[in-house]
Amino acid sequence: MPKIIPELREKLLLAARKRLLEDESHDFSTRQLAADCGVAAGTVFNYFPTKETLLASVMLEDWQSCLAQMTASAEAAESVAGGFQRMEALLREFSQPFLPVWRSYDHRAPLPEYHAVLIRQLSAVVERLLVKTGKSCSETERQVLSELLLAASQRDAGTIVRLIPVIEKIIA
Repeated sequence: MPKIIPELREKLLLAARKRLLEDESHDFSTRQLAADCGVAAGTVFNYFPTKETLLASVMLEDWQSCLAQMTASAEAAESVAGGFQRMEALLREFSQPFLPVWRSYDHRAPLPEYHAVLIRQLSAVVERLLVKTGKSCSETERQVLSELLLAASQRDAGTIVRLIPVIEKIIA
């Protein structure tokens, strides 16, 4: 059984975050990460079975925070347009630091599965916004709205403003 070192998981996550977000290459080897934390290279795999798992774990904490903020903003929104604008801003804030990582990383991970989970999570937030504002639409329409929201957050700031008329037609 591998030896588990207290608090090493958090130390590995912090070191990986630093390398991902502060290093110009936006990449690292598990050997580099282990050296940063003062442990043997194989020790990293006692905590994260793959490098992809480690990368996902670094992003997960930020994603959970973003999702919580989007949910709170949906529940506080006074209008569909305002809610979508705030959610777009939060998604952009979450994704901007990771864009260089995503662009430089070899995407062999099961992206369709990750995308489906992301859309389900966004759809739940969209549903809360619609309930709060007295609107509704089908699950398929919420998924379309979630795709629009996600796409808008990866384009120029304020893209969602140009999509509001389309969003309103979908929920009419």
